[in-house]
Amino acid sequence: MKKNLVIIGAGGLAREVYDLALVCYGNDPNFKIKGFLSDGPSNIQKLGYPGVLGNVAEYDVMAEDVFICAIGNVRDRKKTVEIIKGKNGEFINLIHPSAIISPSANIGIGVCIKAFCVISNDVSIDNYTYLQSSVIMGHDVKIGKYCQINSFSFFAGHVTIADLVSVNAGARIVQNVKVEAEAIVGMGSVVLNRVRKGTTVFGVPAKRLKKI
Repeated sequence: MKKNLVIIGAGGLAREVYDLALVCYGNDPNFKIKGFLSDGPSNIQKLGYPGVLGNVAEYDVMAEDVFICAIGNVRDRKKTVEIIKGKNGEFINLIHPSAIISPSANIGIGVCIKAFCVISNDVSIDNYTYLQSSVIMGHDVKIGKYCQINSFSFFAGHVTIADLVSVNAGARIVQNVKVEAEAIVGMGSVVLNRVRKGTTVFGVPAKRLKKI
């Protein structure tokens, strides 16, 4: 069955997803990258990529279309995914072949996992979450929906990450810690304690940043 991939987003992350799709499916004659959806201006076609097919709200889903979301902002990701789901759009996973994933891990739909990630025993990664390269997850880690997990972040055993969380590059989260929904973990932070909903933490050890 033919698949025409539509990438939601048309910025830098979308170009990374394009390359990931080529690695995953580039030798499949039934797979084609159709183009991108963007709600704002984009010069992606001038950079040599397929063009923008239109915006998310107005795009008509075709029978052979499949989708992946390449929007880094987790709230915008959820918004656009829900629009396409409302049109019965089908989402696929893109998982780099160099990723090491335990057979006991549970991976949802619409998930991107880039190169050199290590996913250990009984890890759960829920729908529409994005893992940048070289993420390491210990046993029994649970990652929610619509999360953005950036490069070189480490999750010790039994860490729980709720929905719509952003974990920035190089963060370390110690065992049994819970990061609640819509929180942000700053780059290079070491998280020792629970992170409350909607808060931003940063530092070693990580502390809540006050709103200005």
